[in-house]
Amino acid sequence: MSGENSVFQSPQALPGFWIFMYRVSPLTYFVGSMVGTGLHGRMIECSPAEINQFNPPNGTTCGEYMREYLAKAPPSQLLNPGDTSNCRYCALLTSDEFLATSDIQWDLRWRDSGIMWSYIAFNVFMAVMLYYLFRVRKWDATGKKRRIAKAKYWVMKVGHNIRALFVGHYHGCKKDENNRIL
Repeated sequence: MSGENSVFQSPQALPGFWIFMYRVSPLTYFVGSMVGTGLHGRMIECSPAEINQFNPPNGTTCGEYMREYLAKAPPSQLLNPGDTSNCRYCALLTSDEFLATSDIQWDLRWRDSGIMWSYIAFNVFMAVMLYYLFRVRKWDATGKKRRIAKAKYWVMKVGHNIRALFVGHYHGCKKDENNRIL
């Protein structure tokens, strides 16, 4: 899969034109439906680089110190709540939290799948229609010439009348004593 497709990039981090491209790309909806379904609800195991380490105040455990924060914060993990030093905290609990930063949600899996299939249906329809119009249907050349001649006649007539308004030579019209067209 291409690393430049921007599907896993947060839409808020994209410049103006690329937000438009993010929204119209069928790859966005394909990846959203597949990844949102495949990774839904999976527990995250943080790597050592992703773990925040800190020491609680003296005489408290990590769990006691973080209890109030964990009650208000988004779902996260305190890996050693009983320790009195070197608390290890991971900000994510499930894959859904990570995917939400890329606007991929399990609740939108059927919408994304439907949009992807509508892209496919539109492309198949247009391919068949264009094949029919340019390869199967026989165009009437004489009818086309007649339509072109008729269009040319009306363009010339309108052009002549517009020219007459500016020049003042409008044949076939009555004029008053001030030379205005009636």
